[in-house]
Amino acid sequence: MYEAKKTLCALGLSYEKMHACPNDCILYRKEYEDSTNCPTCGISRWKEGKDSILKEGVPAKVVWYFPPIPRFKRMFQSHETAKSLTWHAARKSIDGQMSHSADSPSWKLLDDKWPEFGNEPRNLRLALSSDGFNPHSSLSSRYSCWPVILVTYNLPPRLCMKRKFMMLTLLISGTKQPENDIDVYLEPLIDDLKSLWDGIRGVYDAHNGEYFTLRAALMWTINDFPAYGNLSGCVVKGYKACPICGDDTPSHRLKNGHKICYIGHRKWLPINHPYRRQRAAFNGKPEYGIPSEPLTGEEVLHMVENGDRVCWKKKSIFFDLEYWKYLPVRHALDVMHIEKNVCDSIIGTLLEIPGKK
Repeated sequence: MYEAKKTLCALGLSYEKMHACPNDCILYRKEYEDSTNCPTCGISRWKEGKDSILKEGVPAKVVWYFPPIPRFKRMFQSHETAKSLTWHAARKSIDGQMSHSADSPSWKLLDDKWPEFGNEPRNLRLALSSDGFNPHSSLSSRYSCWPVILVTYNLPPRLCMKRKFMMLTLLISGTKQPENDIDVYLEPLIDDLKSLWDGIRGVYDAHNGEYFTLRAALMWTINDFPAYGNLSGCVVKGYKACPICGDDTPSHRLKNGHKICYIGHRKWLPINHPYRRQRAAFNGKPEYGIPSEPLTGEEVLHMVENGDRVCWKKKSIFFDLEYWKYLPVRHALDVMHIEKNVCDSIIGTLLEIPGKK
């Protein structure tokens, strides 16, 4: 095991074990590195044994952090990988449709607003994805594990989503989910993303045989809807659960089912669509409204900084990134989760499966 660890560290695959408050208040780093109690809740940093005696030196909660910068450097030290990382520069959209992230408004905004960033094809465009799962399946319900993964969009589609290019950066495990406090655990990753935006000097490009300054930008996050709320700070439950409509979310509480349903989806149909005029099949009313315009990042930041707590639970840590508030799309939903959940609901309703209707 010792020899294996030495080999991994030499390859730039080291990791850091960070102590965390069991109540998800802080990470014991920077000014709290030598603290023994959480400054927020006062709970001890050390684990409590069965005899209620603290085991000094044994942390109550540990987060595993895998720094991405050394791994980005190693990607450019491979001749073939370094060549693939500039694939997007020579690519052109044939039919004018969005077939790759390079065709997206976020990619083009980074090129136009920061031309010094866009003019260097080796600068990386990233996406972040995270979700919780139980590695013990149904054997234990008191354990949750949240991996945080980075995806590099510079690579061609055939490589972009390959497992070897999906970087695990954080592993958050514990007896409960971090939920809205996940920002606490993202702090070291955000610090590295800030460094990558400023530039990492002396990165060797094996394909061109030269050193250059590597920069990177996070374009968006990809999650299911509950994790979307945890990372963005948006309310995803209750009467104002739509991130797009916000205060204008058309919600209705069912009289007998005691659940909240959202009935304004016909607004996104063409203005002359026959469904807009149907009454009996929907809520008994025609729909003549127009869809709401998504809020810009600057509007969202202004709302959370001025205390709007109706539709927003917190200010997301991603706003610490200089460019984040300018991005047109900051958070995206995972298609797989949507397809599965919609399919489950339809089948559950048709077959009257208890708990699935």
